[in-house]
Amino acid sequence: MRLETEKKGLGKILKNLLMPYLSEKEELLKILNDDYSKEITIAKMMDEHAEMIPFDFLKEKLKKLAEEERAHAEKLKQKIIELGGTVNPSPKIYDIRASSIHNERGFRKLVADLELDKEIYEDYIAQINRIENEDIKKLLREIVEDEVRHKDVLMDIVMRLC
Repeated sequence: MRLETEKKGLGKILKNLLMPYLSEKEELLKILNDDYSKEITIAKMMDEHAEMIPFDFLKEKLKKLAEEERAHAEKLKQKIIELGGTVNPSPKIYDIRASSIHNERGFRKLVADLELDKEIYEDYIAQINRIENEDIKKLLREIVEDEVRHKDVLMDIVMRLC
């Protein structure tokens, strides 16, 4: 009887020790999956919007950005797998946003891409400030550096088409 009580006590202690870790891990997986969904969505949108650009050199710039966004998604996917999670994209929110952008005309689609890319950048900054996992912070910082450049390239494309 006493041994059973001690086992239950030890089990409770272990559970209390591991619960914060598990909930932090689950939160990180949710964040990474959301980020993965955003990157996949914006890459898809950029590919589609590149097709409407009449100038090949600008079209190629946008397609290169889309490829870099897919590379971000791949890095996020690898981090999800490293954490023992599975990639569960949550496209519902981003599909709605993407469909509203598809209703825009001409260069306004590119402006919408720029706005979405800015939102993604701001989300990354907030996540970097909120999470404690240094490995994931490092990955997000690397992506943020690219996103700053992406904003500049998108702005350049929009300005050339106006």
